[in-house]
Order: sequence, then structure tokens, then C-alpha cells
Amino acid sequence: MSVLEDLQKLKDAEDFLNYFKIEYDDKVVKPYRLHILKKFSLYVKEVIENHENLDDEKLYDLLREGLMKAYETFLHSDPIKERLFSVHKNAVFFEIENHDRREI
Repeated sequence: MSVLEDLQKLKDAEDFLNYFKIEYDDKVVKPYRLHILKKFSLYVKEVIENHENLDDEKLYDLLREGLMKAYETFLHSDPIKERLFSVHKNAVFFEIENHDRREI
């Protein structure tokens, strides 16, 4: 079975992280699972579009690297900063009197 066929059987972020043997913290994955998978899906698309005729081992390595980057993004960032989904892309901020930044 190929890597791409394997990926089609995985259901959630934890499945992907386990498949690629990436250690992770549930405290990061639980709140950001959709964001991690969205960022990873963009990387998968890029790899498929830009690399032809990859063998499964090289494809696995490239995709593992992409998932690791996606996961690590949310160790240091948040969904608003990454703006992966339209709800975040369209977020508007305003300043209140005490200069806290608030999302509306």
C-alpha cells in the first residue's frame, strides 16, 4: 500500500502524528487539531504539485517533515496569527481603552 493510500485511511490529527511517528503533546493537538491538519494539507498539496515520481520512502519523509512543521507552528503561534480558515482571515481587531487587543 502506498503512503497516499495510507493517508486516506487516517481520521484525525493523532492518527497522522502516530503514522509519521511524531511525538506530540495532547495539550497542543486537542485545541489545534483542525489547524494542524489544514496546514499539513497545504504542504501535501505543495509536495504533490512540485515533486513528480517520488518513491514512497521519499514521499513519506517529505510529508513527515511537513506534518512536523505544521505541528510545531502551533507550539509557537495560534490560529488567528496563522489565518488558515476564512473565519480567522476575516477577523477584525479593535483597541479598547486599556489597550488590550480584542477580537470581534
